[in-house]
Amino acid sequence: MAPARTITNGLNEAACPIDLALFALLLRSDDRTKIALIREIEPVLRARLALFCYNRGHLRQLAFQVASLCEMRDLRIVGGTMGDVIAEQSREAAPFASEEGPTTRRKGVTLARTAMG
Repeated sequence: MAPARTITNGLNEAACPIDLALFALLLRSDDRTKIALIREIEPVLRARLALFCYNRGHLRQLAFQVASLCEMRDLRIVGGTMGDVIAEQSREAAPFASEEGPTTRRKGVTLARTAMG
């Protein structure tokens, strides 16, 4: 994998932990392609990417997708308790819509219809 090119917008702005071309590809890929691309990223970089995306509201769904493919240990090493939070939220969010994704969506709760009488 090519070395990451990073761009920062400010003194305290964190740099994207992966190559910007790969990041752009992730943003515009379908779920199946996204899963394959995420799995190719080195585990610690994958966890860093999950945290990087989580800290940007518009990238929160991508954060959950990446985190769902991370080991809990890697998220914890990179993010501490925040890594635990992201891991838990990614499981609840069911980040991939397709059946091929790593998680499946929970069925919604249905209420029995009352008999009309």
